[in-house]
Amino acid sequence: MKNIIAGMSLISVILFSGLQAKDISPLYKLRASGMVYDILIHDAKLYAATDAGKVDIFDIENKEKEKSIELPGIKDFMGDLTAPKIYSVDVMSGRVLMVTSGELGYNNVYLHDGKTLKNIIDKKMKLTLKEARFIDDDTILLGLMSNELILYKLSSAKRLYKVQMSPSHFNDMALNEDRTKVATADESGEVYLINVADGKIDKVLSGQNVDNIYKLDLKKGVVITAGQDRRCAVYAPVRSAYYISGTFLLYAAALSPSAKIGVFATNVENDIQVFNTRTKSKLSMLKGHNATLTAFAFLNETELFSSAEENDILFWKLN
Repeated sequence: MKNIIAGMSLISVILFSGLQAKDISPLYKLRASGMVYDILIHDAKLYAATDAGKVDIFDIENKEKEKSIELPGIKDFMGDLTAPKIYSVDVMSGRVLMVTSGELGYNNVYLHDGKTLKNIIDKKMKLTLKEARFIDDDTILLGLMSNELILYKLSSAKRLYKVQMSPSHFNDMALNEDRTKVATADESGEVYLINVADGKIDKVLSGQNVDNIYKLDLKKGVVITAGQDRRCAVYAPVRSAYYISGTFLLYAAALSPSAKIGVFATNVENDIQVFNTRTKSKLSMLKGHNATLTAFAFLNETELFSSAEENDILFWKLN
């Protein structure tokens, strides 16, 4: 009898684990103008930066594209006019901030106020940029491929500081909720936590990634990474750091608003692993993308969007 009960308990555990790790398909798709490099949610709108020289703005409730911000073309090495790739997008106070590819190997930064498009940084400044994020209405933070950060004042067009974290190649940065701290990732496998006000390094997180970190996120003091070493690392203030292994290069990762749920691109099939950041338990697998993952945007704890090097942005509802 004990053996029968034990067997039934084992079956129950297996069934429960199977339910917890079930595959999830997207509920719907949003069609962007081109391959999507960055997405964010602001005031019930989804902003998508594409390689077609457009930032598409979707109404989340209606599931429709509301409008697009189209940027001027650039000349390629043959002298032909082509659409710029938009690498990052941010929104504050009705203004949209964008980093794009430019001419001669440098990058442009554009600001759109709802009516007018302004080129605030161009090839004359000779900057190789990867990202730009609002700090407040008059200040932006620039992430350079040389692993430098520039705090830039819009009204005076002046640099407040320029700091370099290390000689390693810069890949990504993520701000905390009040935009007072920024986490940066590079090819060293280390994460730098930096005070935005003065550019000083507050802490270096290391030991979990041993190679290039492609993406990271910062929520509630928790940092998640996605690395070339096939590791998704999690650093939390009051818990031991750890990593979960994928089976391919991990190109993207993100945290839910509470930082209790983590997601990362886990395999060559472009599936997305969902897990509990506190227990490390794998919860479900999101299946539907056909290209390399680029970004995630959580709407709340159980709903999120994901983008890839394809036109489709997928919407997911977690268990």
